[in-house]
Amino acid sequence: MRNRALLAYVGPKDRRLGRRLAEFEALAEVAGYEVAGVVTQFGERDSRFYLGRGKLDEVAGMDFDVFVAYHELTPLQTYNLRRRLGVEVMDRVLLILKIFERRAGSIESKLQIELAALRYRLPLVKEYLRRAKMGEQIGYMGAGEYAVDAYYRHMVSRISYIKRRLDKMREDRARLMRRRRDFGVPEVVLTGYTSVGKTTLFNRLTAEHKYVDGRPFATLDTYSRRISLWGKEIVLTDTIGFIEDLPPVLIESFYSTLQEVADADLVLLLADASDDEEEFARELQTSIDVLSTIGVHKERVLPVLSKVDAVGLPELVRKAAILRKHFAFFAPVSALTGFGVDTLKLLLFWKTPGYAIYEARPPVGGLVLDGKSYLPVKISEVKRFESSSLNLYTELRRVL
Repeated sequence: MRNRALLAYVGPKDRRLGRRLAEFEALAEVAGYEVAGVVTQFGERDSRFYLGRGKLDEVAGMDFDVFVAYHELTPLQTYNLRRRLGVEVMDRVLLILKIFERRAGSIESKLQIELAALRYRLPLVKEYLRRAKMGEQIGYMGAGEYAVDAYYRHMVSRISYIKRRLDKMREDRARLMRRRRDFGVPEVVLTGYTSVGKTTLFNRLTAEHKYVDGRPFATLDTYSRRISLWGKEIVLTDTIGFIEDLPPVLIESFYSTLQEVADADLVLLLADASDDEEEFARELQTSIDVLSTIGVHKERVLPVLSKVDAVGLPELVRKAAILRKHFAFFAPVSALTGFGVDTLKLLLFWKTPGYAIYEARPPVGGLVLDGKSYLPVKISEVKRFESSSLNLYTELRRVL
């Protein structure tokens, strides 16, 4: 069965356009389409057809099965394009939702995706309902006013039901996070632009074997594992990746996933060293902007320069300079080879809250450095530890 997609971009021409269109093509391929071509038109978007009339006539003579616009289409533009082209019409938002639908695993992520899709399609159905009431032929949406009206009411009812279920799941997640904090177990989340290597690093730190394919949005479900760092326990969580121009409807519908990032004790923000400098800076800025949107301040962020095995030292120096425009320091890591992973674990040992750290001699247990032990003690157990341990060590002092 043919599934050829024609991609279209209407807007200004800038230096980043090539990269954005390449990402657009990658998204279409991940969604299961064969890219029939990419049409560009520089200037203002037509309010009725997205494309200008001349370009629209040119496109109408081309061979494809699906038309995909880079920018979000209005209900009127979608309606008019479907009538003019006679094919399925969607935009980049729906394209991303299709990827999510293909890759979602948990019940929560499936519900979040369905909610986003329903909210996004609701204005389009309202437009078709309006036109059906005017007596216009509504084509691809169904048989007539009654059918569209019934579908609209079903969508509204379904949105309310999904929101109630997700609210309950959100409450359960919040209770779980409070329980972790009550037991003094900090949470660290891995985040960053899509395809920067979050899941590969998660697998390296946890000895897991989560699915990795290097393409956009391989991870849609949050996935947590408890790990021990020289006696200090933390929960490490892998999360969904960010993307430039992430539509507000997706941010809102993936609230609980992003809320886990917002509520984390420490955020590991990955940046891909193998990207060229312009792309690296763009993806980093996009990630910082999303974190800022959900209320994560930089003092809770530990930047990680990933895939350092893929580039040489001069390029790493240039990427480091870009990172230092935003952060005082970072951790260079290769999850593939293991380079820098032990250093990252040391940073996690020192930077995550919930524990007091004691320096002790002689070195017994914990993290041993330079002939000293650094012993993690849960804050709730500090008094008991101090009263029972003073005679066990020649030296004992709290350093954190």
